[in-house]
Amino acid sequence: MHVVRLPVQEMTRERFAPYGILLDRRGTVELDLGGGIPAMTGATSERRPLRFEFMARHRHTMQVFSPLVESRSIICVAPPSALPAPDEIAAFYVNGRLPYAYHKGTWHTPPFALGEWSSYLVVDRSGTLDDDYELVDLRALYNCIFEIEE
Repeated sequence: MHVVRLPVQEMTRERFAPYGILLDRRGTVELDLGGGIPAMTGATSERRPLRFEFMARHRHTMQVFSPLVESRSIICVAPPSALPAPDEIAAFYVNGRLPYAYHKGTWHTPPFALGEWSSYLVVDRSGTLDDDYELVDLRALYNCIFEIEE
């Protein structure tokens, strides 16, 4: 099995553009929720090893993650496509102060907490995790796992 090491890059509006929108200055983002009812969920990620072999996406809705109490984390993403290509997967540092939104279909991992935990609000379409959730096993597909270089 092959190990792919991902360097963590600073999240800027330009670097994050293929995956979503960073709300790095005053403004709004229009959410495409696929015609559904908006929902807001509180979520917490516990600290875990900086490695993964699965990614998920939501083809019919955007998601917004808004960190709470300056929760710092790392996210891993791949642009919307049929499957995430290993050479297109990127890791970003989330400074805990700025919300970000994924484009519909963006492949992503749950946030990796850099402290004991990270907490955030998620805005998406009601029922997204029930009827618009696609998971891919990168280990089975590409015979590799991904490790984040902190």
